[in-house]
Amino acid sequence: MKKFMPKATFKRYDQGQMMVLPPSLDELISQDHLVRIVDRTLEEMDLSSLYDQYKGGGTSSYDPKMLLKVIVYAYSLKIYSGRKIARALRQDVTFMWMSGMNRPDFRTINLFRSGVLKKTIEQIFSSMLMFLVEKEYVSFENYFVDGTDIQADANKRKVVWKKNAIRYKEIADQKLKQLFDKIDQIDEEENRKYGDNDLEETGATSQVTDEQIKEHAAKINKILEEVSNKKDNRQGEKLKKEIKLQQEKRNKYQQQIDLSDERSGFSITDTDATVMRTKTDELRPAYNVMIGTENQMIVNYSIHQNPSDTANLISHLEQLDKYTDKKPKNMMGDAAFGSEENYDALEQRDIGNYLKYNTFHLEQTKKQKQNRFHKDNFHYVEKEDYYICPNDKHLPFSHKENHKTKTNYVIERKVYECENCTRCPFAKECKKTDKNRRIYVSEKFERFKQQARDNLTSEKGIELRKQRGIEDESVFGDIKRNQSFGRFHLKGKGKVKTEFGIVSIAHNLRKVHLKLIKKAA
Repeated sequence: MKKFMPKATFKRYDQGQMMVLPPSLDELISQDHLVRIVDRTLEEMDLSSLYDQYKGGGTSSYDPKMLLKVIVYAYSLKIYSGRKIARALRQDVTFMWMSGMNRPDFRTINLFRSGVLKKTIEQIFSSMLMFLVEKEYVSFENYFVDGTDIQADANKRKVVWKKNAIRYKEIADQKLKQLFDKIDQIDEEENRKYGDNDLEETGATSQVTDEQIKEHAAKINKILEEVSNKKDNRQGEKLKKEIKLQQEKRNKYQQQIDLSDERSGFSITDTDATVMRTKTDELRPAYNVMIGTENQMIVNYSIHQNPSDTANLISHLEQLDKYTDKKPKNMMGDAAFGSEENYDALEQRDIGNYLKYNTFHLEQTKKQKQNRFHKDNFHYVEKEDYYICPNDKHLPFSHKENHKTKTNYVIERKVYECENCTRCPFAKECKKTDKNRRIYVSEKFERFKQQARDNLTSEKGIELRKQRGIEDESVFGDIKRNQSFGRFHLKGKGKVKTEFGIVSIAHNLRKVHLKLIKKAA
């Protein structure tokens, strides 16, 4: 057969070509490659907490620093599966260089990620913050806070709702009460004592207790020992089995109620995950992830089961205390964070208050300013401590009342009540009840709101409000969209916290890489 001769000239292609010296992996990777930034940065960080997890003895282990580098680098490339990371170690030159040709399997990677890293992620992230401060990437001047829901690694169809568990437990309790009545009817001694009436402890309004179940179980056992009638014996055995069945159901639903705690429900496949309404208006098991950013670097992150950002800010700040002893100078956040409790926490920490409150934008509208019946537009006479309504009626101070939040924070409110709203021509516009118009005022909250109002409308406040849109919101957008991290890959709050710690470190290193490239250009 005649050999084909191409007209064009091509570069030599010979897969069987032997090399005198094998190529070095190092020379195959450019000096400004992301893998080198990850490697250099983690080399500079204090990782002693990782090595402290190894007691020594037995066979040799993979170097934990190498495993950390590999996992962080994989997350920066949107590789989250242990199996895919293990495959990259066999196929990708950059992973081979990073690992020094070590090839841990996916089990080793997953055990390290959910075990050793779970115990040390706070110390590692703290070391990352020290690096960012030393290199002047962050200064804790302006701290931007925000939260978002990230789906749990859980089946959305396998959900336990607390209200259903309560209802099913009540049904089991009611069936147990009925069984108790049947046992009492069989027991002649109890019948003579109580007649046709129910026992006090099994009345319609009482709750079934473990002691009652034990008492009646013992009673039916005693009856079974004494009766000789086969019919009564069969009936007793049936009651005994039914009590055991209802007791198991009752215990199951009580466990679900206890596990729900303050939550509305949880997922069976990840019991730490809370059912939350996502931005796509779906109910899914998820975690509320809260971050603090500066210069689009993540300087703090925390994981919460409560979907409300308002209730999570203080624990988020407490988490920051674990990572670093540095304190933000100013804090900026949206209206979800502007509560009296949160403002109070900022004041105690001496942090500048730039948190919006929920009516910040509304009170600046023309409609709000012209609404004569809004309490903020009532004239206040400070000396005599009363308000004047649009009908020139006085609303003098009536009394004080305390309101406790779900986090046990006590809000003191002053109540002002109109002397007489009878025949007021503005009654329908002014109030929604038949009672006299009331105004509730928390002096502490009003002071905090005025502080936030002054800060947010200042030149610096307007600048920070503009910057917020490109800070934490952009970071979440980058992680969830660009990095395709819209769902956790580990189960349980502790492991989820570990995973987002890796995500945060990987995000920061990608930002460092981009800044270095921009600086070198």
